[in-house]
Amino acid sequence: MINIAIEVMELNSAVKMLIGLLIFAAGVYWYAADILRMPGFSVLGGYALSSLKTVFFGTFGLFLVFFGLIIAWIEYEDMKWEARERKEKMKTKK
Repeated sequence: MINIAIEVMELNSAVKMLIGLLIFAAGVYWYAADILRMPGFSVLGGYALSSLKTVFFGTFGLFLVFFGLIIAWIEYEDMKWEARERKEKMKTKK
């Protein structure tokens, strides 16, 4: 019974990985179809790459804000942890 459950879990992981790769390929094709003049469905026509650039430039500042906050938060938590460890060392020395 346990072996069957493990096989099903592995199958589910393989299926999820396959779905992820298909989505990845669709995303690459979304932009490559316009650049390489390949036939295919493109909602944006020939503007997919310029739209990607617009979104990238528009969200890059927000990315920097959130990335900076995450780094600052991690370092703050690290400083709190180190202070707690120093207090515990002082208590054990007494």
